[in-house]
Amino acid sequence: MTLLQRTNLDVLLQLKDLLKIISPAAYSDPLPLLHGSSVGQHVRHTLEFYQCLFEQAPHGFVDYDARQRDLRLENDPAFSITKVEQLVEALKEPIPTTQIILKASFLENDTEEIQTTWARELVYMAEHAIHHFAIIKIALREQFPEIAVPIHFGVAYSTIKYREVVLA
Repeated sequence: MTLLQRTNLDVLLQLKDLLKIISPAAYSDPLPLLHGSSVGQHVRHTLEFYQCLFEQAPHGFVDYDARQRDLRLENDPAFSITKVEQLVEALKEPIPTTQIILKASFLENDTEEIQTTWARELVYMAEHAIHHFAIIKIALREQFPEIAVPIHFGVAYSTIKYREVVLA
């Protein structure tokens, strides 16, 4: 298993641990701090990016805008745990070395097509997930302080390493 696979496994298992302890209300309630979005919406968004990669890239492309937006993922922590477990299993498979096309649309309806690789997209997956975990952590600490969010949840690996050196 590659470092990228182990990193993404760690990221997903961090999420699974949080999903085990969060109440359905804390998970799905709209939060003013998040401008009306919920923790579950951030989880859904994150998991569906992984899902896009693993479902689309075998066909030679990935388009993160073409997500399913499955509301069960944002309302049901147990359903999200099941999705995490599926993604963990997918990550255990050998990662192809083939190039893929990233389809991206921004200001206009036109789609930009960018050459990328599975490895580059796995780097993105980990960073993207950690970014959303940081948002989730802020929301939970503010709105649900009784939930014990692990100290490293939502913190970039480089920041953890930096803090270990500086604070040592």
